[in-house]
Amino acid sequence: MQSAHERAPAAEPLAGEETVRDRILRAAIEKIARKGPVATTVRDICLACDANVAAVSYYFGAKEHLVKEALLAILEPVNIARLRLLDDAQRQYAPGPAPVPLVLEALLRPLVECERSADGGRLFIRTEQHLRANPDSDYTRYVARRLDHYAQRFIDALARSMPRYTRSEVIWRYEFIRGAAMHLLGNCDPLSDKFHVLAAGHGMIDFDDNDIILKELLAIATAGIASPPAWGDAQLSRT
Repeated sequence: MQSAHERAPAAEPLAGEETVRDRILRAAIEKIARKGPVATTVRDICLACDANVAAVSYYFGAKEHLVKEALLAILEPVNIARLRLLDDAQRQYAPGPAPVPLVLEALLRPLVECERSADGGRLFIRTEQHLRANPDSDYTRYVARRLDHYAQRFIDALARSMPRYTRSEVIWRYEFIRGAAMHLLGNCDPLSDKFHVLAAGHGMIDFDDNDIILKELLAIATAGIASPPAWGDAQLSRT
């Protein structure tokens, strides 16, 4: 007699209904964003979606295949939306460079407006925080290989819009803005009380107001990226 973990998955539902595969992937997305890709187990995912291990094996094979698909499902839509906005800005101002504020909005708007967990936390932000905490993880390296070309597009656009800066400085500024936005949006997570603690009763903005959050991030980013260059070619090492 087969155990619950060994039984083949049940028959698929009718067209338009959520499939077993869909349920597993959705549960994996939520769990990975909350616990991280390394700490999340197949058992965690099965318990969250009332599936069995056999179903996970049937639809995804090994855990790493499910985790990688979930990571791309969380992270790639934001980057696709970013690229769409960047392409629009570049077409609008061609043959010249797109203005820096429009490049920054293309970078930050999809981050602010990204899909949220059932409890209100931004899935992209939570997942990226786990990946950044484990820079030598196979999952972090996988994501870098698959998605870093999006970063290169933005660095190229900023370098063209900011010709007085070396590419090295553009990269530092791009990473500073991206990292600062991630940190601030992490503090907006309903699981975090950081902003309210720091405010100490003096009031705080509504963390569900994407418009005001984006406006603040763009103001900070625009001011920061325009600061004078800190170095030139003479300070660069060639590796």
